[in-house]
Amino acid sequence: MSGATNELAFATVAELGTALRSGAVSPTELTIFYLERLDTIGRSLNAVATLTPERALAAARKAEDELTAGIDRGPLHGIPYGAKDLLATVDYPTSWGAAPFRNQQFERDAEVIRLLDEAGAILLGKLSMVEIAGGFGYEQPDAAFNGPGKCAWDPDSWAGGSSSGSGSAVGAGCVPFAIGTETWGSILCPSSFNGLTGLRPTYGLVSRAGAMALSWTMDKIGPMAHTAEDCELVLGAIAANDAWAAARRKQGPYRIAVLAGSAAEAQPAVATNFAAALDVLSDFGTLDEISLSSEIPW
Repeated sequence: MSGATNELAFATVAELGTALRSGAVSPTELTIFYLERLDTIGRSLNAVATLTPERALAAARKAEDELTAGIDRGPLHGIPYGAKDLLATVDYPTSWGAAPFRNQQFERDAEVIRLLDEAGAILLGKLSMVEIAGGFGYEQPDAAFNGPGKCAWDPDSWAGGSSSGSGSAVGAGCVPFAIGTETWGSILCPSSFNGLTGLRPTYGLVSRAGAMALSWTMDKIGPMAHTAEDCELVLGAIAANDAWAAARRKQGPYRIAVLAGSAAEAQPAVATNFAAALDVLSDFGTLDEISLSSEIPW
């Protein structure tokens, strides 16, 4: 694979936005490029549930026309992405990762998908997941009707779950960002396993309308991308506007809770990176070590 191809495949959302506006690449070219990677590399990792090429190419042409006419919807305009296959999409199946529902369809898009459409992002496909988001338990964590999710960097290892396809698709450069969901680790785990930044938003910040429910009081929807900056750009498009505006007004200093013993059993390299991350966070506020009650089933 050429260096130029690798450079494009692993470009950040911010970098792709600059390339689109400079004319170095078009939304249609990006869409075709990433669709081909999803259809080859993505499928080899069992990351793809359903591709949406018709919808994607139509959205790409629209983005191209708008950007050419000087209509700019923001940082995601013309940027392709993938969505975990528990988010409803019109005209395409939403399987929840389970064979009995592999042909299930809904009459409207999930709210997150609608908001990304409004932002000019281009949906390329529905990404694989652990069946029913792990609702049957994790005795077989890689269970999915199209095969176990494979890690982008080691196909002999698991991609993590339940947002398996979202993690490996971004990690392998098949989409610039993806939408995952989390009840208890399903954004952060596959992001970690595939070398990504995953953002689990505060509960309620992102609408769950049109998403399969695993736990009404714990489910969150958030971005998985190459950088924290990219996650911020995506969250800005999908978060409730009032709540996001209020959050952005808070300039700090912040109090950041650090769970006691978090890195006690981590591999040495992971512990080192964790400590380095805490050093960076300390520039933005105070770090308070906390312990969680043993009476709560964390």
